Amino acid sequence: MRRAYTILVSAGLAPFLILGACLVLALSPGLVPGELAGLVRYGPFILAVLGSAIGWWFNRGRAVFVMILLLVCYWLLVGNGGGFSADGVAFLRIATLYLIPVNLLVLGFTKERGVLNPRGIARMLVLGLQLFVMLMLAGKADVGAALYQVLNYRLIDTGTFMADMPQPALILSILSVGILLVLHRPLETSFAAAIIAIAVATVMGPGFIKFGYLAATGVVLAGLAQEAWRMAFVDDLTGLPGRRALGHTLAELGSQYAIAMLDVDHFKKFNDTYGHDVGDIVLRKVSRELARVGGGGKAFRYGGEEFTVVFAGRSAEKAHEPLEALRKRIAATTIAPPDRNKTVSVTISVGLSEWDEDVDDPWAVLKQADEKLYAAKQAGRNRVVT
Repeated sequence: MRRAYTILVSAGLAPFLILGACLVLALSPGLVPGELAGLVRYGPFILAVLGSAIGWWFNRGRAVFVMILLLVCYWLLVGNGGGFSADGVAFLRIATLYLIPVNLLVLGFTKERGVLNPRGIARMLVLGLQLFVMLMLAGKADVGAALYQVLNYRLIDTGTFMADMPQPALILSILSVGILLVLHRPLETSFAAAIIAIAVATVMGPGFIKFGYLAATGVVLAGLAQEAWRMAFVDDLTGLPGRRALGHTLAELGSQYAIAMLDVDHFKKFNDTYGHDVGDIVLRKVSRELARVGGGGKAFRYGGEEFTVVFAGRSAEKAHEPLEALRKRIAATTIAPPDRNKTVSVTISVGLSEWDEDVDDPWAVLKQADEKLYAAKQAGRNRVVT
């Protein structure tokens, strides 16, 4: 339950707040002053360009491609036809309802490859080819009309309800959203929210399309901002907050706290014997246990095989029990290195210190905890020293 709540807040809260705000504006047009009406209409273009620039800066190629896709599709919807026949324009508008969920779902499962590199350029070419084929087919009125009938296939007769949303496209959108949400990562969640925004706007009617794309580009921009925050504050290997996040946490502590420093025993020897890949497995395993240390503790990766646990509002006495339980859990588990016919155990040593009137600087308390960690090593390892 706690993990689900964390995922909702960290990955889903911002996108769905933006969706809600755009829905309120769509249902209450009077809330938008006349002077800002143009901003709503051209907002998707502005946000898409801004998001592309930020994604380019942070080398987040997937976000750049999504923003370009949304920008082009929005232009096809709000443009004046661009020289295409009425059948061609109808085909283009319905094709975007298939193009967007498919591409966002595929991008959700692909690794980040940046922008200006062979793989990034290949993705851009694939996206450009899709758009080129769409425009070429729309340029032939008879082909556009035939494809429109195919894409607008109705499984169930709903009358005028959802007349603008093809049912296969709706099913595709629902499946894409569900799969992307299961990944529960900020950027992928924003892709899911963008699909929802466009689908809802399409169902509500042509007058809501600009709000749908405003929400879609806005949520992807929010997902990109969350991704940039994750890059700065979260350790990629372990998934724990990194040293920069630790600095922010220490700066916010009050006058009662305890800090623990811990590391993996004999880690260098472990790496030399079994290889760095197995060493990474050990760090991830220890990190998973640290993430649920309990006792109000919050774990951080300090660097290398060293970790820090901060117990805000707790004394060292109260922090000792969850740390001891953590040490026992880790010592009771084993790891099977690849290509070895045996399992190995992993242990940790912990040093714990707390705030007092003589040492009230969090970094000084952390240094004391590090000294206690050294004492734990000297005393034989696999223990907690307070």
